Amino acid sequence: MTERVTLAQIAEATGFSVMTVSNVLNDRPGASDSTRKKVAKAAAQLGYIPSSAARNLKGGRTGLVGIIADVTNPYGLEIVRGVMDELESSDLELLISSNHNDRGREYERVDFLTRGFVDALVLMVPALEQPTIDLLVERRRPVVIVDPRRFDIDLPRIVVDNYGGMRQATQHLLDLGHTEIGYLSGVWEFESSRERFSGFEDAMRLAGLTVPPELKAICEFNYASGFQNAQKMISASHPTAIVCGADTLAMGAIDAVRSLGMSVPQDVSVVGFDDLPQASHSYPGLTTVRQPLHDMGQLAARSVASQLNGTGPLMERMLFNTTLIVRGSTAAPRGGDSTALDAAVSFSE
Repeated sequence: MTERVTLAQIAEATGFSVMTVSNVLNDRPGASDSTRKKVAKAAAQLGYIPSSAARNLKGGRTGLVGIIADVTNPYGLEIVRGVMDELESSDLELLISSNHNDRGREYERVDFLTRGFVDALVLMVPALEQPTIDLLVERRRPVVIVDPRRFDIDLPRIVVDNYGGMRQATQHLLDLGHTEIGYLSGVWEFESSRERFSGFEDAMRLAGLTVPPELKAICEFNYASGFQNAQKMISASHPTAIVCGADTLAMGAIDAVRSLGMSVPQDVSVVGFDDLPQASHSYPGLTTVRQPLHDMGQLAARSVASQLNGTGPLMERMLFNTTLIVRGSTAAPRGGDSTALDAAVSFSE
């Protein structure tokens, strides 16, 4: 069993006396705002659990905004950077807590941080199972959800036009002359993944095209899954283009094309979704649907600040439009036939 964090440990971490730490955690007067913020931040990072009396204190402010996110991927980091940049000009500071994409840990982090360590919460791509939603409502902390996995929630949330963005990306490939187009979806549990696939499927349907099962795959949101599924799809079905539900999948797909002795976009065009920083730095540059990730983080920070000021969330549902960014990973199909693809795949095998 993990030992309880003591006041002495927090004092050692902050450089303050045990008495100062005790006064801050029990909301006694005398400490400056900067001291209170430093103690609260250290207590949260160390995992200090307040006493029952301290949990019930009302009216105190820590000056901290907590963000619960998976910060191991560039998608999450861009949103966190937006929150940080927005809070720089305020009297609020950010406390980052990683949920490691774990449902149980998500609940634990919400439970822990809303005991008085933070004044408000930003949750990024959360699972939001019902016990977590109930806890957020019960604790009455200002909150905003960025890119929720499910959209049927009655909490302030920030989303993007997933459907419209993917439909535009698919139309770009159709306009170039592609008809044999594969699709790598992100995790199907995410409502954003289902919306993106609907945008792709509708664009194909309106062009008079159907997508056979072998040209569709559901992936994890990572490079390895994109690589493996794209390699399998290209080897078996020879699409002239692949649309990916995330940039990380697209990066894997590009390398899968190369691993089969082909090139992007001459043999296979690839489109992503996100416009992560790597998208413009890869070779060739990745054609992708831009989500304004930094702006989404900034709006999340403004929304919780508005709630803290007593004016409520900016809106219950905040929708961002997407933008198609055309770079070097897409081009017209080569002659409209798959002979070159057949030869390249046969050679690689």
